[in-house]
Amino acid sequence: MDENSAFDRIKELIHRKKNLDVTQYKENYLKRRIAVRMRAKQARNYTDYLRVIEADDNEYNLLLDKLTINVTQFFRDPEVFIELENTILPEILRKPGNSIKAWSAGCSTGEEPYSIAISLEEAAEKLGVLGLRFEIYATDLDQNAINKGVEGVYEGRTMDNIAQQRRKKYFTFDGKNYRVSDDIKGRVRFFKLNLMEPYKKDFFDLVFCRNVIIYFTRELQRTVLQYYHDSLKEGGILYLGKTETMPLDLRDKFECINIKERIFRKK
Repeated sequence: MDENSAFDRIKELIHRKKNLDVTQYKENYLKRRIAVRMRAKQARNYTDYLRVIEADDNEYNLLLDKLTINVTQFFRDPEVFIELENTILPEILRKPGNSIKAWSAGCSTGEEPYSIAISLEEAAEKLGVLGLRFEIYATDLDQNAINKGVEGVYEGRTMDNIAQQRRKKYFTFDGKNYRVSDDIKGRVRFFKLNLMEPYKKDFFDLVFCRNVIIYFTRELQRTVLQYYHDSLKEGGILYLGKTETMPLDLRDKFECINIKERIFRKK
């Protein structure tokens, strides 16, 4: 078997074993991530690595962990959350009704959805909104990351963007790790979900999908962004990552309200 065929076979097996269509990832990104596991297994080429995954089912889980990026921290890109608390949430909270639903798509180990929950609590308190009901739906393809999020226990390095006042208010510290308070944990629901499938129509006020679609082909980016459009309520807000852009053919569906922070409103 030549190298191209072996590479194609690896993609086919990932799809069959893990229901992840990696042909939708940018090829260079995919090759870089597979190369990490190839080095770990001392596989010289794709043919060698194909033999590894055919012989060891657990290798699929290890490879999947490399394919799904889990680099995150609380309040990553703080300006995004400043804008959320000072502009976006006051606008939403002034509308009739007292319930908000948000989706953290590609939530990794939970830092983003918990950050959103804290921002909602802080904004409601600042505006004097009593009894605000809200839920954060946190989804990811990586079950290990989801398990970490459900646990809600974090090392200090991921807390760098949280002021001491908020640490004391929303976490307990055991001398080594920070544990998310039960009140905040109770606001976040974790699910395993493939972003390449539609999810809940006209349901969310806020969708966060930051630093995820950058790894997808342009075709898949358009498909996933259309799913987000469908999942948002009319006038709902979509957050993308700092380096991600809205395709031209979707700009009739979303209005850009903050280009620097990549914030869009569903038309």
